[in-house]
Amino acid sequence: MKTFIILLCLAAVCSACIPLDGGLGTGPNRNDTGRGGPATRPGQTQNAPACSGTDTTLYYSAVRFPPSYDWQRDTAYGNAGFELLLCREGTTLLTLPSGPQVPFCADPDRHHILDGRLYTERMLGEETLIGRDGVELFRFEGREFLLGLLADGEDLYTLSRPVSGRGFSFRLNGRPLLTRADGDPFGNLTDPSYSPGGALYRDNGQTVFAFRAGYITSTSYYLVRDGVETRLGDILPGRHILDLKQHGGRAFVLYPSFLKNLLYEGRIWPEGDSYAITGRFSDGTGGSFQGWLAANDWTVQRELCRTEAVLYHSPEATCGVTPGTDGMLRWHTPDGGGESPDPCHFFSPACATLAGSRFALALNPRDIARPPRILDGTRTLETDLYGYVSRVTLEISPPN
Repeated sequence: MKTFIILLCLAAVCSACIPLDGGLGTGPNRNDTGRGGPATRPGQTQNAPACSGTDTTLYYSAVRFPPSYDWQRDTAYGNAGFELLLCREGTTLLTLPSGPQVPFCADPDRHHILDGRLYTERMLGEETLIGRDGVELFRFEGREFLLGLLADGEDLYTLSRPVSGRGFSFRLNGRPLLTRADGDPFGNLTDPSYSPGGALYRDNGQTVFAFRAGYITSTSYYLVRDGVETRLGDILPGRHILDLKQHGGRAFVLYPSFLKNLLYEGRIWPEGDSYAITGRFSDGTGGSFQGWLAANDWTVQRELCRTEAVLYHSPEATCGVTPGTDGMLRWHTPDGGGESPDPCHFFSPACATLAGSRFALALNPRDIARPPRILDGTRTLETDLYGYVSRVTLEISPPN
């Protein structure tokens, strides 16, 4: 495999590597809190326009509690009954009641939607359970959280790491294919640039991911393809990397830039034979902005907003979400964006999504008397749920 190190503002090719001089971030760590989010029974709304030439469908998961339970105070912590819902365009597809042995919990970080199916994870005792649409698929020993999911017919690949300690395990249907006592994979299931399967994805028909191992000056970087790891020899040990992705049989490496405009944080977004970059850039005057470098011209840094934001990108648009210290959610879109009418939770970056030019964002009010709703383009999908929306996704399929 060729390695491409993409250098910001230089577009240089060195040592058969494309250097991307940018910034590093692998997304938030998750703990086994056992917390659940509020669920909502979706209402009806008109669908927003789909992307041109494609069929775009909004899916979301939600957690619904009994009206008598204060889910925000959560005094029963993990013992309160709830229902987990899978919804499509305002219609409930699945209603799954909680129970002592079900393969799901109320924690919003543990709900994942792939190809219209609801995948879940739960730690029970000293085991981790993996489920699909409420049915347990398999379990394995150890308390771990998922970083990646990839379905292949009835088979399911997973990438997970222990709640405490280092390392990871790459499994097929619960059977280990590759286990490392050290190693930190790039990507997770809430990082928008790794959506929808997190750290696991396909490249040239192979199941792939990347990881770093070692400490500071001794850090090395590795690619994994169908369970076989390869060390990247083009990267000097200890060199800091912001993102590392495989695409088209090549490895794209994003470094922090030490040129005129420093990239503090960044992600690579492969697009065909090229790529785009999103991140936080210095403006050359001591300030910074959130922005992107387009795949068709990554010599020009485009500004989206001046506040810290989670960024979402597609070839058609770049959007961002800023959870304010005042509890208000603010979103930034090509047409300017907006602000939530009241304080809202933003449980994770998985509570927003972008497909083409269609942007969706879950608004979970902190006032539990107000039901969640979903901003969907220029429309709002109202729900009557008592609880919260835990994840939203837009799935694109070609027209019939």
